Amino acid sequence: MNINEQNMQEEAAIPAGAEVEIGDFADPPVASEAEDAPESDRFDAPEGMAPDELGSEGSAEFEFDPAAEAVMSAKAEIECKLSECAAKGALSEAVARNVDGPGVVGAGVSYGGEGGGIPGQPSLVVYVENSANEEEVRREIVDLMGVQAASSDTLPFEVIETGAIDALTSNRSKFRPAPAGVSVGHFRITAGTIGTWARGRGSRQNRLLMISNNHVLADSNRGRFGDSIIQPGRADGGVNPRDRIAILERFVTINFRRGATNYVDCATGWCWPSLVRRDHVYHRGSRAQYFKVGSAIISPRVGMVVGKTGRTTNLTQGTIRAIGVSINVGFGSAGVAHFRDQFSVQSTESGTFSAPGDSGSAVWAWRSGLPLVGLLFAGGGGTTFCNRMSRVVSALGVTPL
Repeated sequence: MNINEQNMQEEAAIPAGAEVEIGDFADPPVASEAEDAPESDRFDAPEGMAPDELGSEGSAEFEFDPAAEAVMSAKAEIECKLSECAAKGALSEAVARNVDGPGVVGAGVSYGGEGGGIPGQPSLVVYVENSANEEEVRREIVDLMGVQAASSDTLPFEVIETGAIDALTSNRSKFRPAPAGVSVGHFRITAGTIGTWARGRGSRQNRLLMISNNHVLADSNRGRFGDSIIQPGRADGGVNPRDRIAILERFVTINFRRGATNYVDCATGWCWPSLVRRDHVYHRGSRAQYFKVGSAIISPRVGMVVGKTGRTTNLTQGTIRAIGVSINVGFGSAGVAHFRDQFSVQSTESGTFSAPGDSGSAVWAWRSGLPLVGLLFAGGGGTTFCNRMSRVVSALGVTPL
């Protein structure tokens, strides 16, 4: 079956009068051209870029009084210890040493008041695998991990139980043309979500690209340029090549090596313009609702109300709970990777903000214009973790549409 015949097999119809934009974008290369493409089309994160291009690491919005410095010092020490754990293939020091305990898997910075500390002042947020009280967590941080900066009883911090943090692998139907927010995946993985749309930069400016995670579109570093991306994903009945809508175009390598730090889990798929639509979708009952997300990018802020639409949990609303988050994330057989400068989101509703299959969803500010904030990639225990969108587009060399 060729790609145009595939376009005729619609299972999710476009509402009457809906606009489908194709424009001046070029089709991806045919299979033989894709196979000959250079390996250089896979890129690591850019080095030497200005902080304003990538988004600042940590918490620039906080004034560094002594209390704030103590919080940031403790967070920095925890980051180093988590990086060492990831190099051993362990999510936490407790797992690495095979001892019982809370299992500290991440740390970030928030404002005090809701969970601990003085309202409006920086406080340390500690993410743990297992249920534990503040004293038990402090004991693990200080005694087991050796983080002396956390030994003071006056250090404000709060504990959030996430369980093990995993890459999160409904909008599960087949859509032609396919909008953002629906099931998608590299032909070998289960399913994730189309995040948003972009145009390549430079010589790639005529490529219509989808943005999602590396572990969704590139099979956690195992993919190569030209691999089929199918919609819906394999877990939702997608079959290659019948359901191909794009090919793998670029991805930022997830580094699992000792001492490595990651900032993004992202990739692009080069789309056939006739098979996708530059909208996002959510479902109200059985009815598909289409909408536009902005192309502007803003920085995450604690307390910001955000939204996303994804393959598993549809349209959800949440609040940014912490920024400058460092976490260890499990990628199944690929290993454990250490990430920094992430932000966390918790639902404002009764359910969770995300679930497995929502990986790759674009996260946007719930306000006029829906500006982009981040790219959802991991979660656990009701907490979702996201890359900064400013880092994602810089690393991939794309301009959001």
